[in-house]
Amino acid sequence: MDIVAFEELTMVSATIAPEDERCAFGGAIIQTGLDTNRNGTLDGDEVDASSGQVRCNNTQPAAASPLISAFVAGQGMPTAGSSTTLSVTATDSSGGSAVSYEWFDVTNGMVLAEVGSTLAVAIPADAEPGDTFVYQVTVTDAAQVEQVRRIVLTVSELNVRPVTTVSTQSHQIFLPDGLAAPVDQPTGDFDGVVFFAGTDSIPANQQKMGNRSRRDLGGFAAQRRNFGFGNNSREELDNLRNSISSRNEYTLTNIATAVTRACAVGRYSMALENATSPTDLTRALVELVGLSVDPGALGSFPDGLPDEVLAALYEFRLSVCFYSPDDVVVLVSLVVDAVKEQYEAVTSGVTDGTNVGEADAMREQQTDEFVGTGAGGLADFLFVIDNSGSMGDEQDALSQAASDFISVVTNSGLDFQIGTVTTDRQTLRGVGYTNDTTQFQDDARPGTGGSGTESGIYWAERSLLSTALGDAEDGSSTLAGYPRTGASMSVVMLSDEPDQYSRYAGSTFDPNSNLFIDRSYPVYSIINEGSPGDYDDLALATGGSVASIDDITQFPAIMNAIATNAGGAASLFQLSETPISSTIVVTVDGVSLAEDSTNGWQYVSGSNSIVFRGDAVPSEGVEILVSYQYIDDGEPASP
Repeated sequence: MDIVAFEELTMVSATIAPEDERCAFGGAIIQTGLDTNRNGTLDGDEVDASSGQVRCNNTQPAAASPLISAFVAGQGMPTAGSSTTLSVTATDSSGGSAVSYEWFDVTNGMVLAEVGSTLAVAIPADAEPGDTFVYQVTVTDAAQVEQVRRIVLTVSELNVRPVTTVSTQSHQIFLPDGLAAPVDQPTGDFDGVVFFAGTDSIPANQQKMGNRSRRDLGGFAAQRRNFGFGNNSREELDNLRNSISSRNEYTLTNIATAVTRACAVGRYSMALENATSPTDLTRALVELVGLSVDPGALGSFPDGLPDEVLAALYEFRLSVCFYSPDDVVVLVSLVVDAVKEQYEAVTSGVTDGTNVGEADAMREQQTDEFVGTGAGGLADFLFVIDNSGSMGDEQDALSQAASDFISVVTNSGLDFQIGTVTTDRQTLRGVGYTNDTTQFQDDARPGTGGSGTESGIYWAERSLLSTALGDAEDGSSTLAGYPRTGASMSVVMLSDEPDQYSRYAGSTFDPNSNLFIDRSYPVYSIINEGSPGDYDDLALATGGSVASIDDITQFPAIMNAIATNAGGAASLFQLSETPISSTIVVTVDGVSLAEDSTNGWQYVSGSNSIVFRGDAVPSEGVEILVSYQYIDDGEPASP
């Protein structure tokens, strides 16, 4: 038998950094092998592949912060024969930069020669769509603290849009085309990626006319530990929003808050005390809500641009995906308000919650086929308006925003009707249901002489009662013939006071078991969010949204958001899987259409549907193909 000299036997113990997926509180990995070149260390090609025993700490050690703060694939869904670059940002456990990198091709079981922080990857020309290529990087610092991270590349078909893939401790996060993730990412207690957009990063074929600057948008995607005390996505979103709005320099107005399959999603108008650049505002929000531990510290941060725009008003979008108290994903985008419409596709793709999967989740390709009908479906709306003494200004603002609302609905090709009642009776106002703008504007002003005992929920429920569906009587909407056969019914409630359902019904209202849920009527509540009540719970339970009544200047944006979401509920184009929305490609009779809120298509996450706009509404008989990739990761996050 072979005799091995004792001095050639080597064992090494490398520390595993906290946050490494193998050990929640860090630990050590024991590796053995032969030091054949007798240099006193165990080189990568000398490690016995069968060794590598992991021993985990039972509690969080005082030293050793995570090494890796960003791990990004510039193209996470490459096509056969293409290439992409993987890049890692890391610092040593004491905050310095003495780190080394070892790359490993997991798919082929090969240690790679590259030793820097980037790796160029070529996809074989004969690769098939759906094939996966897994790469692993091991980062080790001068103190032998080690962290391992993997990233998965899935070969895409040619007919889906590209995305950037971010690998965090436990997740893959996909970012839409048009965002630029700088090579120099944040360091310190951060696990994710920071990105920007402007004329330098939006592809030329996606740019529209407008007063864009080189950098109009900033944001980040990050995984962190529980930053509040909530037990689900909605509670955590509330905690995060409160931590931002409690700062004197930020004023948030809620345009729409909703709960999707995996995440709680908020869209706000953000007014700043002082005009600030997208880069500086992004950094401030990372430090406030994006760090991986609390309290944490941010190291370096990407530089701003010399001529970067300064703004005091932004559209701010925030999503929280809750998996466990130690596993929360935060998605943030902020864009200068004056150009927000130009970035709608990018900001929704970042924050709609469809772009987060488990670290080992597979991605699948899907194409759904539809036939055009020449219309956008049937949509009925019931508005319930508070007519008590304090509502004069709000009614005026709603009336003024009515034309915007009808414009958005009409532009979707929907056959729509709108009925209006008040918070103290179910009698339909005006001529009943109407699609006339002037009539709706008048109906939206019921006056302020109504009862101070307001209940939008009770009177909407009464109006929608139906003996055909098992109720004891028919309500005012049902008697008028609404909702129409085949039409969606969306309920919009406007009130500045808590709902007083029990004063009329003699019993409390259950937001989770009611007529609206049973009959799939989404509720949209425009309310005073500081007042306790059932309006917000009902809206989120039905797949609707909540908006703030406090700033009437935001009513046009609020009404537009409601019209878009309600159009999704009436859409004839419901998708079979939940897509990564930024990969969607829509073709009509073989011609690709733009994602555009005026003349194109939009994805509505709440209803998992495609809505067409303007000239893009498909005519009767045309073939519609919707191609996309989706994450097949089993259980969704807790909503």
